[in-house]
Amino acid sequence: MLTHEETNRYQKQLAIPEWDAAKQVRLKNAYVLVIGAGGLGVAVIPYLAAAGVGQLTIVDHDDVELSNLGRQTIYRTDQVGQSKALLAKAFVESLNPHVSVEAIAAKFSLENHTLVNDVDLVIDCTDNFETRYLINDSCVKFGKAFVYAAIHTWEGQLAVCNAFGTGPTYRCLFPEEPSAGEIPNCDEAGVLGFLPGMLGLMQAKEAIFYLSGMDSPAQNQLLRWDVRSMRMQLFRMERSANAVEQIFPTKHVEVIEISALEASTRLQTGDIQFILDVREPFEWDLASLPSSIQMPMNSLQIGLIPREAKGVVLCHHGMRSMYVLKHLQAQGFSNLLNVAGGIDAWSREVDKSIPRY
Repeated sequence: MLTHEETNRYQKQLAIPEWDAAKQVRLKNAYVLVIGAGGLGVAVIPYLAAAGVGQLTIVDHDDVELSNLGRQTIYRTDQVGQSKALLAKAFVESLNPHVSVEAIAAKFSLENHTLVNDVDLVIDCTDNFETRYLINDSCVKFGKAFVYAAIHTWEGQLAVCNAFGTGPTYRCLFPEEPSAGEIPNCDEAGVLGFLPGMLGLMQAKEAIFYLSGMDSPAQNQLLRWDVRSMRMQLFRMERSANAVEQIFPTKHVEVIEISALEASTRLQTGDIQFILDVREPFEWDLASLPSSIQMPMNSLQIGLIPREAKGVVLCHHGMRSMYVLKHLQAQGFSNLLNVAGGIDAWSREVDKSIPRY
């Protein structure tokens, strides 16, 4: 089942006593869906391809941005603006011609979630809860496992969810999806590039173990790693009795966000009268919108915020402003909407002369 060239290519791993040609053939025959080609994905994808996973499908709707390059190391400066999925496919093809790879430059969504049904394993390399819960629900629906990882400032989490179609799921650990803006993403909280790299490598390790039939504590436990103390903790997970019934819940969605483009249009028509910019002063110096009420999140002066006029709340990427919006709603404000994507989206969608930072 292994050609002479493949045997030569994989000779170092074939030399491990616990690893043999049968396990290598399992990898060769495996089909993995990688959702996300950002900080986690750029560590997962090369090591799966290098190890000899036979078929990969990479799903990501984003293009490379300059700010990605501090951690997304398979992309180059001259590739800014190009599709991550297509670039990752080209990288794999140049790394290992024995791997069949497909790129889908689209968001993972209900429209394409049946991709999960065709693969042996899914790897969640996303950075948002909406997609993560959709991955979980799709994997439970089709009886597939997925390797989960997430990072936040100085720590990471890792688990193999729904292992063998019967193990604990992501919803068993976190039953309900957090509301928008409740937990900051990398853009808001910040990240050092090695952290997603390390967690991505761990995801690749878990994928190789799972596909080759090797056991791992992560198949029924959640690993938490603190990079400052270098301490790892394992927490046992149990599958809920209603794990299947939990998936694809019916949700009432309250519209509290508005796109930058729509906000701009409604400002011009007078339907929205003001912008509350809750970024820090140094950020206003970098980029700002005319006639904004500039008020840092940590020093809000509620008495100066109009209660009757309709307004929008703005930050860098939309996370801090959502937090402020919810705080103001608790204070009785009902006239505000959050600008999704913040001033960064305004620069991309409305006015490209506004600097991005």
